[in-house]
Amino acid sequence: MVNEIEDYAPIKQELVMSDIFAASGMFPDIKTKAEALVKVLAGKELGMSAFESVASIYMVNGKLALTSKAMASMIKKSPSYDYTVDSLTDEECSITFFETIGEDDKMLGVSKFTKADAAKCGLVNKETYKAYPRNMLFARALSNGCRWFCPEAISGYYTTEELSDIVDITPVKQSIEMTKEGVTNGEETQAV
Repeated sequence: MVNEIEDYAPIKQELVMSDIFAASGMFPDIKTKAEALVKVLAGKELGMSAFESVASIYMVNGKLALTSKAMASMIKKSPSYDYTVDSLTDEECSITFFETIGEDDKMLGVSKFTKADAAKCGLVNKETYKAYPRNMLFARALSNGCRWFCPEAISGYYTTEELSDIVDITPVKQSIEMTKEGVTNGEETQAV
């Protein structure tokens, strides 16, 4: 039988690092070497160092997600894309995205996220939003803009904040019937 380490020779370095990350206790979300390895390998595919991966990738609601800081870094490191923050207050964040073509920057569009948008999403009453409204507005404006204007730079990932705000909602199917008199009545049934 082949030695276990030889079976995993292509990822031997990542296995060793994952073991160290899991054993260090520095990353409370990592409980096992396998969890650390998944984060390291996902980060490697995104061009991150092993340490950046374990610090910036999280499992949220069963999906891998990036911190907004990691997303911002990926855009800034990209040879093809960039952004500028046009406004950042407790009321709104506006970010302009650019694509670099040769020596020129072409504006792709603007992503804005406001306190009113946060209220519509039910975010304004969350403790994190109350404590850090500018950070939360930035994270949402940035992630929306990344998905709209340069999704390949972030490989389609969502931010940790976005995935943690998703609520499992079971859709409701409504049957509506019309009577001879023109009056409708509805009966709610669970979707199948």
